Amino acid sequence: MDLGSEFGEVVGTSWFVTIDVIGTVAFALSGITIARSERYSLFGAFVLAALPAVGGGLIMDLIANRNPVGILAQPSYVIAIIVVVLSAKLVMTFIDLARGRLLFFFDLAYLYVRLQSKIQVRTLLLFWDSVGLASFTVTGVFTAIQFDCRPLVIWGPVFAVLNAAFGAVLRDVFRADANNPILKGTFYAEVAFLWGLLLTLFMLVAPQWAVATGIVVTIAGATAMRTLLARRNLQAPMF
Repeated sequence: MDLGSEFGEVVGTSWFVTIDVIGTVAFALSGITIARSERYSLFGAFVLAALPAVGGGLIMDLIANRNPVGILAQPSYVIAIIVVVLSAKLVMTFIDLARGRLLFFFDLAYLYVRLQSKIQVRTLLLFWDSVGLASFTVTGVFTAIQFDCRPLVIWGPVFAVLNAAFGAVLRDVFRADANNPILKGTFYAEVAFLWGLLLTLFMLVAPQWAVATGIVVTIAGATAMRTLLARRNLQAPMF
């Protein structure tokens, strides 16, 4: 069966691009969370937002010989990153200025402080990373299908890992984080590989009308698994 011709057109549909943009925004927010907590500059925030959002996908597109690469074919990804970073900067600046100075916005500033004290940076980072991981796992598999990478049972999960995990690895390498959690202990790329493999096997036997079901289950399952494993501090097998 030629899956590329049967399911390849799915990649260009508006709802599929929406999934990709959701993953892009989620990873951008994870970068912003780090930039805010570690006091990066505005440029640093752009870099930390862009690397997990488009870095892994760029590597995947180069391997697949995609022409043009995704970030050029769909400018909405870069636009989404710019909008997210600038919007977050404006909101944070406004709250910082309003805190203790503008009585009219006192409740907003107070609510932000309360939420900041209750919701740890690690929790926010885990949430955005999990959503981005799950979304990009799906788009990685479908990129392998679109470009007819064979055997698909290998390249489907490999592209899921490249798309979902390598951008975050680049982000942590750029931060010079010697305890890079993705490479040292946490289940991250393993989750993308497992769900990428399951989605690939499903797509090999699924009729076209069942595609949406497979995508929804993969996104929900990968998000839940990544979150649960991290919350319980379960470690991946060490070398």
